[in-house]
Parts: sequence; structure tokens; C-alpha cells
Amino acid sequence: MTTHVMLDNVTHKDLRVIRDYAQAPGYDVSAARVFPSEFMQLQMEYPLFFIRNKEEGGFDPIALLGFEDKENLYLDESGWDAGYVPLSIEREPFLIGFQEQLVDGVPTRAPVVHIDLDHPSVSESEGERVFMPHGGESPLLERISSVLMSIHQGHEAAKSFSEMLVGLELIESMTLEAGLKDGSKQSLTGLYTINEDKLQNLNANALESLHKKGHLRDVYMMVASLPNVSRLIERKNRRLPK
Repeated sequence: MTTHVMLDNVTHKDLRVIRDYAQAPGYDVSAARVFPSEFMQLQMEYPLFFIRNKEEGGFDPIALLGFEDKENLYLDESGWDAGYVPLSIEREPFLIGFQEQLVDGVPTRAPVVHIDLDHPSVSESEGERVFMPHGGESPLLERISSVLMSIHQGHEAAKSFSEMLVGLELIESMTLEAGLKDGSKQSLTGLYTINEDKLQNLNANALESLHKKGHLRDVYMMVASLPNVSRLIERKNRRLPK
């Protein structure tokens, strides 16, 4: 259950958020939506793929976190076991909502910060303050506002990235097969990746188009992330019974 409300410093003056990532609803996800602006940090630790966006069409980039539903292999008893946390995870329990505002006399939908009051990290007695005692934004809220703006802008960048790759026929479906130390196998379908053969055979005009849009680096960051699949399998193996 979720209860999304617009954040304000009167109603939520005592609100706190526990920033210790835990194996709880909200963080128990096997994949996280990610955005091109964070690919550089992500590719060092996570395997990056695409999934199909059934509502809008196109493809959304994701970081793969586990092989089963609600399995997050980057979470353990000590918290998040990676040097970089994807923005879509870090922003929990906050999200962007929209409010009608007048800008120069013109009604405009402006992004505003909302919060999920049912998220397990929300408290009034533990964690970091959302607002300072005098009503101003806390360092936590300042950081979250920056994260949410990056996500807001990231949606458009991801859409542009997807459209360009589709146009160049660079996205292909795949099945991920993972053999585990106990002899079992995990098979994941519904994933998409970069077709490296077609990438290597792109002509100069296509490469220039990707570069001008800033997406050539994004392509190579996704390709560079693929060795992290073996590291994800290692994480899975460490959790299997000995």
C-alpha cells in the first residue's frame, strides 16, 4: 500500500527518514530504472539492460539487481553493498508530483516533491529530519530535490536514447542464463541489450548522430557493464546454502 502526498513543512514538520537501506518493501526489487546521466557510475558495479515500456512503447534502461522477483543481491544485513546507489533507489520514499501553478500568468504544471507515507523508512522518531526546526529544507531534502530533478530530466534523456537506438536497430532481445554453484540455473527473459555486431558496423553518419546527441558514450557504458553479470552470479552463489 502507498500513500502519496505533497510534502509541506507544516504538516510534515516532524517527519524523518531512515536512510539505512534494508531488506524491506521499497528496496526489495530485482531491477532499478536508471538514466543515462548515471551510466558512468553504474557500469562499474551493475549489469545494465533494457526492458520494454509497455505503456509508452520504446525501452527503459535498468540496472539488474537480482534473478528472482523481489531479490536484491546488493542488499545485505549491513545495508547497500555497492559504492553507488541508483537514483531511483536513492529517492525512496520521495517522488515527483505535479501541481498547477501560475507562471507569468500562465497555468503551468510544475514538479513538486511528494512522499509515500507508508514507506517503511518514514518515521517521526528515527532517521534524518526532512525539515529543519525553523521550517527550512534539511540537507536530506536538498539532496532528494536534486535527485528528483535528475530523474525528471533523465526520463527525457532515456526516451531520446531509446528512440535513437531503435531507429538504428541496435536493440535486441536476449535471455540471460545463469548457472549456479549448486547446479541449478536461473533464466531471465524480457531483457534487451545492445547488438554489438550492428554497433561495430555502424557507418560514420550514424556514429556522428549518436555522438552529437551524447548517446555514443551511453551505448559503450551499457556494453562495458555486461561483465558485471558474472559478479551478480557470484553474489547469488554466496547466498546459496553451503
